[in-house]
Amino acid sequence: MSESESARDAALRGLVERGVVSAGQAGEVRAALEAAGSGPGRVRWMEIAGYIGGGLVLSGAVALVVSSWEEIGVDARIGLLAVLAAVSAVGAVFMAGGPREMRGRGNRVPDVRRRIAGVLLALAAVLTAFSVGSALPDGPTYPVPLVGLAVAAAGYAALPSAVGQVAAWGMGAALVTVLTQEIEAVPGENILVPAGALLCLGLAWTALPVLGVAAERRLALGLGAGLALAAGQLPPIYGEGAAWGYAATVVVAAACIAYYYRDRAPVLLVLGILGVTVGLPELVWDLTDGAIGMSAVLLVAGALLLGAGWSGLLVHRRGDDGQAPPDREAPGGPAHTGPSDTGPHPVARP
Repeated sequence: MSESESARDAALRGLVERGVVSAGQAGEVRAALEAAGSGPGRVRWMEIAGYIGGGLVLSGAVALVVSSWEEIGVDARIGLLAVLAAVSAVGAVFMAGGPREMRGRGNRVPDVRRRIAGVLLALAAVLTAFSVGSALPDGPTYPVPLVGLAVAAAGYAALPSAVGQVAAWGMGAALVTVLTQEIEAVPGENILVPAGALLCLGLAWTALPVLGVAAERRLALGLGAGLALAAGQLPPIYGEGAAWGYAATVVVAAACIAYYYRDRAPVLLVLGILGVTVGLPELVWDLTDGAIGMSAVLLVAGALLLGAGWSGLLVHRRGDDGQAPPDREAPGGPAHTGPSDTGPHPVARP
């Protein structure tokens, strides 16, 4: 510890002893000073070094496992993956500053440390899922994504991060896919079942920010809407229930554009335009049984894209005209339209 840091800590202790600030407030001041004193360049390099170090550790672990995978037994494989998962989890706790700092959405972990810890927690979820898969080589497959989802959700609840949400989203999609495939009498024969389940999961994921579960609101909206659009495209890809898939794609895209009026998340506008551009020409092609030539379909798609882009620009301009949306109050409370006429104005003292 440098002399300046020692003097700062001594000054903060003196303020706490005199009752000027509480111990918690002194801790917040110390954390803010450390974050400000680190400098953006130093913080960025620390974050890059952390990512590179984590990537090298993961690459080394994968190389070690692949090179000796056939030589070691099943118990050794399970133990190795479990140890790597535990090391990742411990590293995340250490990077966050200890278990007491992992308070969910109320944490005060600096952004850089939180992002690195989120990567380590996501890695722990993946390694845990692999460990379960090694323990059940001939058993049911749904426990693999189920355990991975449980670990990813627990890590995200302890310390929310964008990578942690992506890990939970991926594990959830894998779990739904596996469950629907195993529930069917003949797995893979009816693509409408997993497509419908993934569509419901995507729509449910967009509701997580509203329920206060997901801290990264726009990321949750993008992941949920993207999964719903992808689910709508599964039936046409597999050649079963194509009309249902086209209709679902168009409806989800229209819902994204409609919700963009309320929540100015650019990802909703992008996905909505993409869904309309892809789904509507497909729907026209299916309804006309291919009577309209491909050139006409491409012309319709281009016209729809231009129209959707023009509409999106109009909506975006209306949202950025300096006024708050009708369902939300502008930051800082209602805007003042002019000086008050209720009395003399106070004179600001220097």
